[in-house]
Amino acid sequence: MSYPDLQQLTLVGRIAALTVIKTEDERDCLVVTLYHRITTDATITVKFLNSNGLLTAYTNNNLVIGQELTVVGKLTGIRAFYMKDDVLTPLKQPEFQLKCLDYAFGSKPQPKAQPEPTPEVTPVTSRKKAKVEPTLEPVAF
Repeated sequence: MSYPDLQQLTLVGRIAALTVIKTEDERDCLVVTLYHRITTDATITVKFLNSNGLLTAYTNNNLVIGQELTVVGKLTGIRAFYMKDDVLTPLKQPEFQLKCLDYAFGSKPQPKAQPEPTPEVTPVTSRKKAKVEPTLEPVAF
């Protein structure tokens, strides 16, 4: 009988940060930070390393912040607290750490539409003299 692997996850999220680092054996590696929404008001941060396809896509400018990414990975750690001034403080967004097994690219963020520049309007002075309309109201002297 085989049992399911409960540590394997498939997550869809948007890329929040991309950083290239050097590993201990002097190889380049890409640290990917992904935001994954688990409910309408709760989001988690997912971090993982990749040194092959995602790093190549990043160096070729095919992987950008805000892009959707689907990741299949094995859960290696969860972090929900950190130490601040010797006080245990909860993170605003719990952090999952994954060993990335597979990924699929999603849509990139659309560039914001630039508003069309409005033409500069200059006041035009009339060459005709303004006509004064007579009034029937009394004028105080």
